[in-house]
Amino acid sequence: MKRSAIACLIVFGAAALLPTALEAGVGIKAGYSLAKFSQQSTEPLAFAWENLHFYTGGLSFEGGLGFISLQPEILYVRMGGKYAAGELEFRFDYVQVPVLLKLAIVPAGPVRPFIYAGGYGSYLIKAEGVIGADKEDLTPDYQRFDYGVVGGAGLAFKLALISLSVEGRYNYGLMNIMKAPAAGDSMSNRCLMALIGVSF
Repeated sequence: MKRSAIACLIVFGAAALLPTALEAGVGIKAGYSLAKFSQQSTEPLAFAWENLHFYTGGLSFEGGLGFISLQPEILYVRMGGKYAAGELEFRFDYVQVPVLLKLAIVPAGPVRPFIYAGGYGSYLIKAEGVIGADKEDLTPDYQRFDYGVVGGAGLAFKLALISLSVEGRYNYGLMNIMKAPAAGDSMSNRCLMALIGVSF
């Protein structure tokens, strides 16, 4: 009986403290991305992919307890690459949904460094091959869905009513995005991002 009473006190005490310790918020993120395909082939490749520069942004949601939190996001991301001295660009536009487990290295104070890791799923909106003013629709040749892993680090600056953040992350695609590849051929997405955010 005594053990049950002690267990109940612990449960009720934790429940009473939880609302004050639990943090949740929504934010806006925007930044710059450097994307480049990783391609494998049984035949020697006649070119090397170069970085494709573009902008990215979207919404983030965060809920956590103390130093650990879960952070899902909805982002507009451009993957792809360019070659032939930048004359030809492959532009693959995705809606990306990362789900990140975030660890605050310093959970209190005005400046809070953090690291995170997780995975993402993406849906291809459109894929284009671009040479100058000429564009070709490549969407039918590539998979609509992509997935991969994400890792990154940053700093959060806690102000009176909002939180500002700066971060860098790397997206590593795990899927062969070619719809009908020849044996031994594969192409996957890679992307480095620098992001700033405001959360409430």
